[in-house]
Amino acid sequence: MPGAGNVVLVLEASTTSAKCLILDSGTGVVEVRTRRFSDESPARDGDVITAELLALGRETAAGRPVDVIALSSTWHGMTLRTPDLHAVTPVYEWPHTGAHEVASRWRSDPEFVEWFRRRTGCLVNASYPAFKLAQLVRDGVDLRGLLMLDQGGLVFARLTGRTWTSLSTASGTGLISVETGEWDAEVRQRLGIGAVLLPELKPSSAWAPLQPEAAALLGQRAGTPVLVPGPDGGLNQIGDRASGIGDMTFSMGTSGALRMTAALPSFAADTGTWTYRSPAGWLSGAATSGCGNCVDWARRRLFPDVDYAALEALLDPARSDLPLFLPFLFGERSPGWDDRRRGGFLEVEPHHSAIDLYQAVLHGIVYSLHHCFTELVSLNGQPKRIVISGGVLSSGYWSQLAADVFGMPLEVSDLQHTSLVGAARLALEHAGEDADHPALRASAPRMLVPDPQRTAILDVQRERYLDGYARTRPADRLAVPTPT
Repeated sequence: MPGAGNVVLVLEASTTSAKCLILDSGTGVVEVRTRRFSDESPARDGDVITAELLALGRETAAGRPVDVIALSSTWHGMTLRTPDLHAVTPVYEWPHTGAHEVASRWRSDPEFVEWFRRRTGCLVNASYPAFKLAQLVRDGVDLRGLLMLDQGGLVFARLTGRTWTSLSTASGTGLISVETGEWDAEVRQRLGIGAVLLPELKPSSAWAPLQPEAAALLGQRAGTPVLVPGPDGGLNQIGDRASGIGDMTFSMGTSGALRMTAALPSFAADTGTWTYRSPAGWLSGAATSGCGNCVDWARRRLFPDVDYAALEALLDPARSDLPLFLPFLFGERSPGWDDRRRGGFLEVEPHHSAIDLYQAVLHGIVYSLHHCFTELVSLNGQPKRIVISGGVLSSGYWSQLAADVFGMPLEVSDLQHTSLVGAARLALEHAGEDADHPALRASAPRMLVPDPQRTAILDVQRERYLDGYARTRPADRLAVPTPT
């Protein structure tokens, strides 16, 4: 019957914005709303973020009763709470590098670095909750009786009264055993964080009923199923239907990420790759802290009164004598996972103009992501397909630059907010419907095809970038004792 179906509401707390999607599977109508958070800092009030997300969710639903609520959030966030959810710390999101001291000390022990990687699939870096907790202990915080949640888990707890997390989300904490899929007591003991309470692990299909108080805030019925939150990076794979072995998603948004679906966990020493779980299986990936946030920084600093469309017209593919830009303004995750590394320009000369610097930022970001790509390929082989998404697609120059630097065709995802789409697909499955709903399908794939001549020219510039990266490696601290 026309109009019959389910109404799905997705709520996402991303790095900088509240995002909501509502889908009526009967009519095929989809609506997406986004709003910047009032606080975009890496250490923020999780309750304020929750309230802003729920307010946008209420506006998006606009009184329409929904049948399923799905949640999405970021990997690597954490907050400490009392059992009644009173805040002990802010939510420390992935860009927060306050644990760099502890992470640096552990990174000085090569045996531990390799043990931790194979044990958890994660790297020794300040962005991971494991090291954020260790830093808090070092700073004098008593973990006894305190519960670790992330922003998505906090939203879920406020909605349902349950302190759960999905295995997919937890795989990015540095606290999950790759082998068993359970919280790893030995990792916690070795880091000195064994006293912390952890949420109950659940599959991505798990759900709990919406509680009356939260239902009133959302303008929905108490008892509505709420799915356990998933990570936006893992949900991207679901949204872009990239869950086949060898499928790679290439996200260029606030941060950058390359994620390849793998049959089994993949490990290699001296690489910046990680192994997490998506809702559909294993992921081998790499993620950078600097991408669109570096572009935003460059525009604000160099062209505060010029919009992006006007800047686009000033970009010139023939401009080759550019400075080098190292996109580590927000620290480094992949490829080196050294949170001491910082970004900036190299080889700036008197004749370089502001637009030269801006264009160098675009190039440096792509060179850094290609650096990560080569490590993934050395570990997993060439991907079968690469699906590119994110803010990069708003710039024709930057999109084509990515294809030319990578030297291979990139399939353009015209699905906006792919993680929201992935969460909506899981909600449809919960409702017993086909996750591949026509309203969630992209149009016929559009390909970004590299120009071989341009690729050859850019290969030379990319080698300059790699040399600059090697020359600016942070000096190892001397006489750093192994943590105990």
